[in-house]
Amino acid sequence: MTAKDRRNISRRTKGDKPTDPNRRKDERRKGERREDQRVAIELWMEEIVGDDVYFRRTGNLSTGGVFLDNAIPHELGTVMTLKFTLPGSKEMVVARASVVSQAAQAKELGMGVQFISIEGDGKTRIKAYIKSL
Repeated sequence: MTAKDRRNISRRTKGDKPTDPNRRKDERRKGERREDQRVAIELWMEEIVGDDVYFRRTGNLSTGGVFLDNAIPHELGTVMTLKFTLPGSKEMVVARASVVSQAAQAKELGMGVQFISIEGDGKTRIKAYIKSL
């Protein structure tokens, strides 16, 4: 038994369960950290990173960002341009974004992307679309 284990045991009160160092991380993942309402939506986005162009499917969308489903994730902090059209709209939304998370499980693919800036009235149109659902 290590000194750290002994300290954890001595800190517990009668009836407490042993401290799991991953418990806090799991609890944070379960809780909603986003300030913006997000909606499940499947639409295709054009993703431009440098000279590379990808076509990605979304899992959900909010005014703050998007989750790109089944995508091999880029490194955290990778900056990209996203282009997409909301259902029922003819105008394209163009946004600069940054990768802020990757799929939690090794067997899953995907990445969370946070908008840095959105051209024109794109944010207003995203917000109106979400509100209409």
